[in-house]
Order: sequence, then C-alpha cells, then structure tokens
Amino acid sequence: MEILGNEQHKIIHGDALEALKTLPDNSVDLIFADPPYNIGKNFNGHIEKWKTEEAYLKWCYEWLDLCIQKLKPNGSFYVMTGDTVYAIF
Repeated sequence: MEILGNEQHKIIHGDALEALKTLPDNSVDLIFADPPYNIGKNFNGHIEKWKTEEAYLKWCYEWLDLCIQKLKPNGSFYVMTGDTVYAIF
C-alpha cells in the first residue's frame, strides 16, 4: 500500500479492502472508486475476472459497505461504472 500526500490530503494506492480498514470511521470527505467490472479485461497479464458472479458481488458489497462506513456524513462518494449499465435513450 502506498500513501501519497500529507496528513490533510491523501491518496491511497493499494488493495481497497486493506486500505479502507486502516481509516477511521466517518473520516473521509471524498471517495472516488473505479472498480474492476468483472468483464475479463486483461491488464498486463492480470485477467480481471472473478471465478463466480457471487464472489464478485460479495467483494463489491464488502468494499462499498466499508466506503460508506468511512465517509463523513456530508462526504461525497463517486463510483465509476462500465458503459454496459448506461441507460439507452
């Protein structure tokens, strides 16, 4: 895990679950997440695909719940999604 910035402003680069568990509850102003989408994309030989849909969803619920727990009551939480879930007009 790598922490960039200072005491007031931090960017944490590392395993999401590991990093989130180190933060105090209700302490984060902004969370921006761009999670893997479980579509099998290849990132330099690492295939981003869980063995089962249930395993992927369990992991998602775990990090989402942790994010909400760490977020201040007036904080903001942005989650990127794949274009397969966009509404079509």
